[in-house]
This record gives sequence, C-alpha cells and structure tokens, in this order.
Amino acid sequence: MFRQTQNTSVAYAGIFAMVGAALLAGVMILDIAPMVFPLAGGFMLVGPAVLAGFFNAAKVQASGRNARLVDFFAGFRHSPPALWVLSVVCMFLFLIWLTDAAIVYSLYFGTVPVLSALEFFSAFGSGGRWLSFLLFSSVTGAVLAFMIFAISAFSVPLIHDRRLELTKAVSASVRVVFGNFSVMIAWGIALTLGVAGSILLFMPLFVVVFPVLAFASERAYRDICV
Repeated sequence: MFRQTQNTSVAYAGIFAMVGAALLAGVMILDIAPMVFPLAGGFMLVGPAVLAGFFNAAKVQASGRNARLVDFFAGFRHSPPALWVLSVVCMFLFLIWLTDAAIVYSLYFGTVPVLSALEFFSAFGSGGRWLSFLLFSSVTGAVLAFMIFAISAFSVPLIHDRRLELTKAVSASVRVVFGNFSVMIAWGIALTLGVAGSILLFMPLFVVVFPVLAFASERAYRDICV
C-alpha cells in the first residue's frame, strides 16, 4: 500500500516530520537535550489522531482510484465527531505526558539549561542521572502510551469505517487488545521502536516508517475486525 501511494504518503507524513523536527530543534536550542526522548516517545500518544488520513487513503486506493493528498485530509473532514473526541483525548494525554516529563526533568536537572546536545549525548553513555531520567520518564510514558494504544488501536478505524459510536468502538478496541495481548504488546513495541527510533536517529526515515506502520495497522484492523 505504501508503494502504491508513495508520493502522497511521504508528503502527508512529511507535515508531521517537519513539526517534530521543529520541536526537537527547539529543545536543542534551549539546551534541554534530555527532553528529546519524551518528545520522540510522546508522538505515540498523538499518532492515533492522524491515522484517519491513512485509513481513508487505503480505502480510496482499494476502490481502484489512486489516492491523492486531498484524500488524506478528507479522512478527517468526513470523520464523525467521535473521532475528533478521541483525537482530543490523545492530545490531552500528550500534554499530561509532557508535563510529567518536564517535572521529572526539573527534579533531575533543575530549571535552567544544563547542557547542550553535544554535551548530553557525549555524557549519555556514561549513565548516571541521564540514564536514570530516561528510564524513569519512560515508565511514565509507557503507562500513558498503553492506555492510548488499547483504546485507539481499533477504535479509530472502527469509528472511521463503520461509524460506531465512541463508547462501543473504544470497548471493542480494548477487548481486541487484551484478547490478543501478547501479539498486541509486541506490535506496540514495534510501533514505538519504529516511530521513536526514526525520529531520534534519522528524521527523514520517519516519512517512510510512519506510513508503512499506519497501513500495517489498517491491515491488522481489517484482518481482525472486518
């Protein structure tokens, strides 16, 4: 599916890549480099809110018409209010995650810039408080990420495709996730490593990784729920 919609998928994902790059650049400029990890991991909390575009593009492509960039945005324009509510919940939890990460950051490093990006990454390998900060904040983020994953993994396509009401879609998503727990945990880890890894290691790779994983999620939904 990615190969069939390569140009438009890359263009759509590129919008979020540019936003992420701007946020990461801001962190580096402010000399609060340890916050790059919460920001990169936090994308998993807002990722479900942008999947409707990929789901609609996949539907258009499957109908025999080549998906255009406007079809990605049409996924939101034609979505029912329940999907917007779910997107707001994702954004709210993302803000909670950033707030918690900032609090943890202040406990470890204070409230003033402590080190530049170069200094941070050179010191990161030595462990100490840098590694402790990463581990502690990751645990907090993992809890929120699992909550979002459980309620949105299948509710987003169910709402978008079948127009189920919010409570029924969320309930169905949670049942499917816990009913296939080991597989879904493995898939959630793969999503996290793929998305966060591409953001941290090589941002241009994100515009390929994110669409591929989004279309894979859409296929998983069709295999399980349709």
